[in-house]
Formats: sequence, structure tokens, C-alpha cells
Amino acid sequence: MSARALPSIRQRLSRVLGGIAIVWGLGMTAGVGLLTHEVLDDLLDGALRESAEILYGLVAVADRDSNPAPEGMLPAPPHQENLVWQLVDTQGRVVLRSHKAPESRLTERQTEGFTDEALGLWHVFTLPMRNGHSVLHVAQREDTRRATMWLAMGTSVGLTLLLGLCAAWWLNRGLRRELQPLLDLSSEVAELDPLHPQAPGLAATRTELQPLVDAIEGLTQRLAQRVAHERALAAHAAHALRTPLAGMDAQLAVALKEAPPQLQPRLTQTREAAARLRRVVTALITLFRTGGELQWQDTSVSALLQRLPLQDAVVEASGADILPCDPDLLSAALSNLLDNSVRHGARRIHVHASLDGAQVRLTLRDNGSGISAEQRERLQRALDAQGPQEGLGLGLGLTLADMVARTHGGRLQLLAPDLSDPAMPGAAIALHWPVHTPDEA
Repeated sequence: MSARALPSIRQRLSRVLGGIAIVWGLGMTAGVGLLTHEVLDDLLDGALRESAEILYGLVAVADRDSNPAPEGMLPAPPHQENLVWQLVDTQGRVVLRSHKAPESRLTERQTEGFTDEALGLWHVFTLPMRNGHSVLHVAQREDTRRATMWLAMGTSVGLTLLLGLCAAWWLNRGLRRELQPLLDLSSEVAELDPLHPQAPGLAATRTELQPLVDAIEGLTQRLAQRVAHERALAAHAAHALRTPLAGMDAQLAVALKEAPPQLQPRLTQTREAAARLRRVVTALITLFRTGGELQWQDTSVSALLQRLPLQDAVVEASGADILPCDPDLLSAALSNLLDNSVRHGARRIHVHASLDGAQVRLTLRDNGSGISAEQRERLQRALDAQGPQEGLGLGLGLTLADMVARTHGGRLQLLAPDLSDPAMPGAAIALHWPVHTPDEA
């Protein structure tokens, strides 16, 4: 591995979360701290008080000598007033008022302070005049104040929500970006083939992932070594068994010729059992041969079937004749499958090959005792698990055939009998694998 320092998920997430916290704190301070209900209420009250004090000074200077209009209003063109005012004498008469102020007094209050219930519509600040003969009322409509407060609170809440959504989006984006290397590593591990000599290694893009990559690479190396050891052991055992089996077959052939008629059926059965054992050993040698690389060839299915030593059954071939495969491995798989059919009472076996685009399919059907639906489901489950499962009855023949299919990149499937063909009510097995050419790696 390179000595280059890798980015750290922890540090990067810390920076993201720190930035979000700073932005969130500033936003909350600006949005909530400046636009709270209490601050707005104080600001509005302060403006009302200041307006009253200004008007107080103007009225005191005029000292009621300004000759107001007969309606009791100072002369002014019609305009929009956010604040209204009244000058009320001690008898409660409105002596002077602003353009939009009501003709009746706003409140009966005579002392300095605020009144909220004035006519049910106004928020009033009262300021007694220095001459002691009148009071000044300055008011703001309650609905205007409420609208202002709701606008401020709505703006505050909206700003807070907007900041929260932006922070959540930012956090989600940062998390996705920082977790993406873990997802990429998971995809690389899912496609990793520890038994392939040219398989690319794993690459860590974050500091926290480096120990995981090292552990996975160590595991794959140990697994490859264990598989290589087991393959070599199986190959050596098969080679060691092949020679005595050949000798047994030769001795049985001689004994069959020299034995009396009453012993020949038993010797024949013994020789057939030895032949089946020899075919299994040959399959094991082929499957676990040194190197384990497929030898892809365009192979004739009919010629392959003719070379297989099979007695007591008729084998029929149909469909495509030339298939891309490893002929030795396919021969070992077919030999075991045909032998299984014969041992389960089949006397007629139909092999159909098809080459459809990117998929090769080889289907075997026989007229033997067949497999029940329940048993077929259990066996298929064991095959898909790629390992022995106690009580499921997965034999060596199916296991070897499935291993050959998987070596080709495919799998073995147990099919239901074809009801449209009553002549083949027994077992139905399909081998399929992707199309390869001899030049492909």
C-alpha cells in the first residue's frame, strides 16, 4: 500500500458537522434573537412613546393657539396614519386630534401609561400635559400590531425552518459523500474472486477503511491457500485411486471370463460399480486438476455423449450440437448425471442443447423414478447454498455437476417434469452458463 495519507471519514464528518453547527447557530441568532415577540413589542412601545413625546412638545409650543379646524383636526391633507393621537381636556372632550383619530376619546385614562382595551381596537399610550388641563393619547391599531407581530414571528419560524432544511440537506449530502467509499468497497468485495489469479486488489480511499481492506485481503489469501491445498489433496487422492481401480477392472474382466455362470451376474455388477467409481475419480481429477483454468473449446455434444461409457440406457441428443465449454469438465458432469439417471431406473435419457444469444443451456430429462416437488425444492436449496446441508440428501453426482456449471460461470437447476412429454416423466436437470469464446480470459 502507498504511504500517502488517506482522508479520514471521522475528520471530514467532524468538519461538516462543525460547519453546520456554526451556520445553524448564526441563523438561529439572527432569525430568533432579533425577531422575538418581546423585542418587537418593546420596539413598538418605544416608537409609540417617542411619538407621544414629540407631539407633546409640538402641542405645548402651540399652547392651543394654532386655531384648529372646526372638526377638531389639525389642517392636513388626507394620508395614511400608522399612529393616531388625540388631545383630550379634563371633561373628556376631544379638543384636537389627528386625521384618522376617532372623534370620541380613545381611553378614559388620565395618567401616564399604556392601555390595551381602548375601544377594543387600539393600543394607547397616555401622557398628561404640563398645564394639567388636558392629556395626550397616542394610539396604534391592535390589528396592525398583531399583523406586524405575526409577520415577524412567521418570518422567524420560516427562517428557522429554512435553515433547518438547508442544514439537513447539507448534512445528508456530506454523509452520502463520506459513506460512498464504504459502498464502493462493498461493491468491490461483492465482485472479488479470491481464486482468480488476476483478480484486482481492493483499494482503500479512507483511513478508517484501510484495516478492513487489509483484513479482507488477508482472508482471501488464506482462503485461496486453503482451496489450493484441498484441490491438490483431492487430485492426489484421485490419482492414487485411479491406478488400483484400473487394476480391479482388469482383474474383474479376467474373473468374469473364467468364473462359472452362476457367479457372472455378481461379477458384472461388481465391475459396473467399479466403473462408476472410476468415472467419479476421473471427474474429481478433471475438476481439481492443477491450475484450475478452463480450456474453452467448441465441443460437439453428440460426440461427447458417444464417448461416455453408459449401459442399460438409450441417450438421445437434440438441439444445438456445438457448444462453447471445457469438454473434459462437461464430460465429467454429464457422466455423473447420466449415471444418476440409470441408478434411479431410467432407460431412456433425452439431452437437449440450446445456444440462445449469451446463454448456453443443456437440459437432461429421463423416464426414471423422478424427484418429488418437495425433495426437488430441498435439493435446489442445498445446491444454491453451495455447501452440504445435513438431511437434504445431496449426492456426489449433483454436487460435481453443479461445481462444473459454476466453474463455467453458471449453475445447475432441478426442473419440474415436462407434462407435455409423457414419455419423460422422471428427473429433469438443466445446466446453463454464459457464452464464452476460446479467446476470452
